Amino acid sequence: MELSSCKRHCTYEVQELPSLHLLKVLGLREGINLKVQSKQPLGGPIVVKIGNRSIAIAKSLAKDIIVKGGS
Repeated sequence: MELSSCKRHCTYEVQELPSLHLLKVLGLREGINLKVQSKQPLGGPIVVKIGNRSIAIAKSLAKDIIVKGGS
């Protein structure tokens, strides 16, 4: 499922993502777990937590990130 359609406060495993260097620098890689902290209204960013770091991801980019899980 796309990260943009995930529920808040659930944990997901990243399956696929665009090959952008910035995502790797921020710690977003295939196989890692992330938790959706918040989803901003009106097409705003999705805030995810990876380890101790919170990252805001644009909704347009979140549509290209494929995750699985939802616990």
